[in-house]
Amino acid sequence: MVMDDDDGDWDMRNPKKPPEIKIEGIPPMVGTILRSIAVVFVILFIFSAMFGSILVSVGAGDVGVKFNQFGGVESDELGEGLHIVPPWVSVTKYSVRSEVYTMSAQPAEGERVGDDQITALTNEGLMLGMDITVRYRLISDDASDVHQTLGKEYAEKIIRPTIKSVIREIVSKHTAMEVYGEQRQIVASEMLNNLENAMSDDGIIVEEVLLRNVKLPERLANAIEEKLQADQDAQRMVFIKQKEQLEAERKVIEATGTAEATVIQATGEAKALSIINKEIAKNPDLIRYKYIQMLQEQEIQTMIVPTDQGLILDAS
Repeated sequence: MVMDDDDGDWDMRNPKKPPEIKIEGIPPMVGTILRSIAVVFVILFIFSAMFGSILVSVGAGDVGVKFNQFGGVESDELGEGLHIVPPWVSVTKYSVRSEVYTMSAQPAEGERVGDDQITALTNEGLMLGMDITVRYRLISDDASDVHQTLGKEYAEKIIRPTIKSVIREIVSKHTAMEVYGEQRQIVASEMLNNLENAMSDDGIIVEEVLLRNVKLPERLANAIEEKLQADQDAQRMVFIKQKEQLEAERKVIEATGTAEATVIQATGEAKALSIINKEIAKNPDLIRYKYIQMLQEQEIQTMIVPTDQGLILDAS
C-alpha cells in the first residue's frame, strides 16, 4: 500500500484535502466503492452506539412495534424472527399469546395483591362477590394502535375496567340464584359476548370467561343451605319409604309363594290319599301291610298283630 501525493507536499500545505488511498492490484473505482461501504458501516456503528442495535429478534408468540424517532409509531409490525431496523427505530415487543386476567378474593391469585373480588348487585338488590378469570389475546395487526393509544399497561387501562363494567351490567339482569346456581354457565356466556363486543375495537380478542367463586350474602347462603338440607332429608325419606315399600312387596310375594306352595302340597297329599283310599277299598289287606311295614321301620324286636287277622310275624 502506498500513499500517492498528487500535490507533492499535500500533508504540509493542503491539510483540508483527504488523502487518496490506492491499493495495488485494485482498480480505483473498486477502491472508491469499498471506501463508501466502509464509511456507511462507520456511520451505522456510530448510530448503533447512540440509538441501539440495528438487529432485532422477535421471539415466538410476540410481535414487534416500531417507533421511528423522526416519525412516531409505524403501522407495520414485526413478526417472529430476526429483523434489521435502522438505528433511529426502536422496537417494543408485545405478546400475542393467550393471556389471563384474574380478579379474585384470594390474596395471591389475581393480578393485584389482596382481595380483588368483583362485587355486583342482582336485580333483587342483593350484593354478590365473584371471582372472575378472563382469557384474552392481543390482535397482531392492532399491536401498533394499542402501543400508541394504551401502551404496555393496556391490561390495566382497558381490560380491567371493561371486565368490571360488563360483569356488573350482566349480573344486574339476573337473580342471585341464577348467577350462583345451574344457570351460571349461561350468565358466563353473556359476559363473554359482551366483553368480546366491548374490546374488539381496542385490538383485543376475548376467548373465555370463567365465573368461578360466587359469594352470596350470609342470610341467603344460610337459607340456601337450609333448603338443600331439607331437600336432602326429603330425598332420604323418599328413599326409606321406597325401601319399606319394596320390603313389603317382597314379603307379600314371599307369603303368596308360601301359600301357593302349601296349596299345591295339600292338593298333592289329597290326591295321594284319594288314590290310597281307592286302593284300600279294592284290597282291605293293604292297610294291614302298610301298618306292619311301618312297625318294622321302628326297629322293634317283637311285633304282635291280632290272630284273627291270620298273620303273626316274629321280628328277630
